[in-house]
This record gives sequence, C-alpha cells and structure tokens, in this order.
Amino acid sequence: MSPEDKGRLGRRLGRILVMLPYAIRNPGISVDELAQRFGIARRELIGDLNLVFLCGLPGYGPGDLIDVSLEEDRVYVDMADYFSLPLRLTPTEALALYAGGEAIAALPGMEEAEALRRALGKLGRALGSGAADNTSGIKVELESGPQEHLESIQHALLERRRLWLEYFSASRGEMTKRTVDPWGLVAALGRWYLVGYDHRTQDERMFRTDRIKSVEVLAEPADVPTDFNPDEYRGAWSGRRAPDVVGFEISPAAGRWFEDYYPVTRSTILEDGWSAIEIATSGDVWAATLLLRLGADVRNVRPQ
Repeated sequence: MSPEDKGRLGRRLGRILVMLPYAIRNPGISVDELAQRFGIARRELIGDLNLVFLCGLPGYGPGDLIDVSLEEDRVYVDMADYFSLPLRLTPTEALALYAGGEAIAALPGMEEAEALRRALGKLGRALGSGAADNTSGIKVELESGPQEHLESIQHALLERRRLWLEYFSASRGEMTKRTVDPWGLVAALGRWYLVGYDHRTQDERMFRTDRIKSVEVLAEPADVPTDFNPDEYRGAWSGRRAPDVVGFEISPAAGRWFEDYYPVTRSTILEDGWSAIEIATSGDVWAATLLLRLGADVRNVRPQ
C-alpha cells in the first residue's frame, strides 16, 4: 500500500470514529446535514456508512455488527454503544485544538467567535487542575496581512467564487498577478496560507496571505475538489505531489528549536551532539533559503 493510500485510509478511519458518536447522539439526522457537518460529499458519507455496516465485535454475527439504517434519507445507528461517547483527547491533542481554535477565533468576520471562545474556555478547564490558568496565557499570532484581504478570501470561499490576486513572489522577487480558484485557508509554519488552483501556472499553489497586495472577488465560480484535505498543506511543500527531501546536519544549538518549526521527517542525534535531519521541502529555492538562514549551524548537506 502506498503512503498516499495509507494517509487516505487513516483520514477516513478518523472521520468515521468522530462521525459515529455524533450520529448516535443525533438519531434521524439527514444524510445531507451529516455530510455537511463533516465537510464531505454525500456519496462519501454513504460509502462510510456502508463500510460501518460491515464492522462489529468478534463473532461478527447479525447481533454483533453495527446496525446502520437509512430511512427516508435519515441516518440511524444502533448496536454501537461502544461508540456512544466522543473520543478522548490527550493533553497534547487538546492543546493543539486549543491553539487552532484561538487562531480561527481571531479571523475577521468570524460570527461564531464568542461561542468558539466559550468552548475553548471549557476545553481549558477540562485539561485538568490549573489548566485554565495556563491556557489563558497562550497567545496565537499568525502572520496574515490586512484583515480586509482575509475577509475577501473568506467571502470567496463561502460563495465558491474565483479570486484575482496581486501577489509578491519571494522566489522571483517580483509582484505577480494571479487568478485563483480558492480551496481553503490553512495555518502552516506560523502563517495563514490561501490554498487553491493558480490559473497562471495551471497548478495548485499555496499563497502567503501577508504577501497579497490586493485581492478581488470575481463573478466566475471556483472549482473546488471534493477531496480537498487541508492536512496535506501544513508542511513546507504545496499539495499532493511527493515532496522533495533534503538531508543535512544541524548544531546542538539549532537542534533545540528546529523540529518545532520545520517539517522534519527523520532525526538522529550524532555522537558529537549534532543532529542528522531530513526534511520535506517545496524545492530548491525554499531549501536554499533555509540553509542560508542556518548559516554556521548546518553542515553535510545532501544532495549536493
């Protein structure tokens, strides 16, 4: 099985494990509402429910399998009491969720911001004794650019409309004009990125929102893939193609912080305290910029 297939199956399993408790707590929810709740197409939801119907506890007789029924386009799940409670979060997962929620609540025009902050307060209290005080000190700041740009992008995403951008390309050192079908906003490496199809390059691209000089929502509809997955865009490369991998060694000083900021795929501490690192990159320009930033804290770069 390829890494892409493993990733796709893992995401599907994770979605099903979260969807089942929700469906159990909301018997009779419509197929369309459940699909919209979890951001998937109707056909994908039907496929998930058909798969669940074949699952159950050992014995696998009629009384052991999960019972999923669709009646007048409404979903009912029975014989699955072991899924009746939501998944429990580890402290690390809860803190990651808290930080992500804070970033989303800070977005301009976020109508549900106050409700989200109340939910984050409950999450902080659920983390344990003193956790609420600790989370109150967490401040999430992502480089985003002017708020009116984010508002325009959010409007285009909501209406599925095409965007016109005036965008600074750091790799070329020049201002460019792009027509983009927006797919989503993604927080990655401390910044907000617009992910979408760039008609100028005829390929998917990530655009740093703080490098957008001007933006206009166009009348043309945007084509958004039904299988768009934001998690594929949280590293240092754009999209579904296999990333380039660069290896090098970093000093003990750089090793103390490097893995917290960059998409390290492999790390080994050497006898002299340096670390052998492999990272996924978007190409030569990105990798060269990173290596120049590290300066004397990097050695033995490969490939040459």
